Amino acid sequence: MRHDMIDEERERRRVRILLGIAILACLTLLAAVIPSPFAIERPGPVVNTLGEVAIEDETMPVIAILDAETYPTTGELNLLTVSIAGGPEHPVSWLSLVPALLDPSQRIAPRNEFFPEGVSEQDREAANTVMMDTSQMQSAAAAFRELGEPVAVELRVAGVSEDGPAEGILRVDDVIEGINGSPVADFAALRSAIVDSGVDAALTIQVRRDGESTEVSVTPRLPEGGTEPMLGAVISSSYDLPAEVDISLSQIGGPSAGMIFALGIYDQLTPGGLLDGLTVSGTGTISDEGVVGPIGGLAQKMWAASRADSDLFLMPVANCADLPSRIPSGLTVAPVETLAEAIDAIEGATAGETPAGIERCDAP
Repeated sequence: MRHDMIDEERERRRVRILLGIAILACLTLLAAVIPSPFAIERPGPVVNTLGEVAIEDETMPVIAILDAETYPTTGELNLLTVSIAGGPEHPVSWLSLVPALLDPSQRIAPRNEFFPEGVSEQDREAANTVMMDTSQMQSAAAAFRELGEPVAVELRVAGVSEDGPAEGILRVDDVIEGINGSPVADFAALRSAIVDSGVDAALTIQVRRDGESTEVSVTPRLPEGGTEPMLGAVISSSYDLPAEVDISLSQIGGPSAGMIFALGIYDQLTPGGLLDGLTVSGTGTISDEGVVGPIGGLAQKMWAASRADSDLFLMPVANCADLPSRIPSGLTVAPVETLAEAIDAIEGATAGETPAGIERCDAP
């Protein structure tokens, strides 16, 4: 009897173990196939902007400057990207989130942080392509201006919002020449004039339309949830550059490579290699005046820079609040506010100096 009871208990234990394994297997299977409402942000491709890239079986320089004297460069100047897994058309499963929980280079976030309601993966890609094109033009303008070259800019109406202040007043392809009798030099000056005017005050806008100058009156309004008055029009900037700049990339979008593009153009247009053989990686938007702006995915880009064996990582001062608690070991970080500061940081590094680091983020 005693042996029978022991055997029976062993059998029950075995059944419980098998049942537990079966339940765990079912849960794992469900976790592997049930889509989650989250996306994973991880380090993306790293591209040396001083090198070459293959596009449609053709190899070409990432940055080509035509009709201008260029100089040899040395080292690597890397633009950094992030990739997003878990778009609305290709959601990631719950099980796919597990590795990201254990990897400091990856971040899990609600999908709508990257894809707001109604925005598809194709919509995001198209928007990033437009931002990349704009970033390339602004980076070229910033580089030439850093070299003291004049760069004229033309502000053109690219679209008018339905039910916005400018509807029926501004037209697509209008060229904005001035506001309230004063010329506007660039988009920043245009925004400043609109903000300074405030809401409920009509602006007299001088435009060139069909080859003739005319004046229109628009009263800016605060958009829903906004804090600054808007015209309700999309304004594109085109630049009259001293030389043609052709930037060739594939499947990379967004504005965050602007600073690196500007550095790459500047390096090619100046005698002597700016990097002097160093590997420099960085991220940051840039205005046509050379102001470096904030980006997303800072932590992921820092890990990408570390894995690329970077001697120096350049980041926007505007992203200081986004510094992760864990910075990759051995990575030299230099926050910068302008293209000139980025150049100074690289020149300091090539001279064996340590550029101002994350202590800048603690400065008042």
